[in-house]
Amino acid sequence: MHKHINKIFFTFYFLFLFILSISAQVDSSGVDSESLLSEQDELPSEPPEKIHPFSIRLSAGVPNPISSELFRKNFIGIYEANLSFNFRIGRYFYSGIGANNSLLSLSNRTRFGSKTKMQSIAVFIRNGYDYYHSKKIFSSFFLVTGYKKGFYTGILNLDKKPQNPNFEFFYLQPGYSINFFSEERLTLGFYAAIQGMFWQFNPDQVNLSDAGVEVSKFSNNQNAGFWIIGLEMYIGIGKTN
Repeated sequence: MHKHINKIFFTFYFLFLFILSISAQVDSSGVDSESLLSEQDELPSEPPEKIHPFSIRLSAGVPNPISSELFRKNFIGIYEANLSFNFRIGRYFYSGIGANNSLLSLSNRTRFGSKTKMQSIAVFIRNGYDYYHSKKIFSSFFLVTGYKKGFYTGILNLDKKPQNPNFEFFYLQPGYSINFFSEERLTLGFYAAIQGMFWQFNPDQVNLSDAGVEVSKFSNNQNAGFWIIGLEMYIGIGKTN
């Protein structure tokens, strides 16, 4: 688990370094810093007159199970990552298609230290609305509709109690992001979302009782779901005129 967290950390660490390098190039281009600051202070609050017709949106965060109780108490999120290609509809609405990859793990609090992982990939449609607070900051309200397929690994006693490790389901994921322009085509921001799955966790599929979990103590009459918080990047594509 720590290896996956380290990968996410270093990915965004180098991302911040990239943005800093862009800022350094601006400083070295001979632009007077005082005049640049005064221009930024005088930025109007109105949204930009023209917006890029296409965009790439990337995000990565940590999923946190919220339902059902059996799923929430015994699984922990490691990461989820999204990549989407979008086109603008009108001025502020947009739509696009994308792909998702996520990984969760059976909690290491289980009695026998099971290393069961829940891995999945998905394709989705993202529809949203960008609300510009200024020329440098905008919020995005979006809804992701997706189809996910995945499998479990590291199931205990699979040789004695064979199970089908595969699963698939549809899901909905409403979310919100706040984005800050670092230059004309690039933003870095934060996002939060809730993913509701049209799928119910089956403890027998991962031999959960063999991991020392008293399954009967937890309710499991709801579909699974989780909330996510993480970082998002926007890259504008195409001419604005």
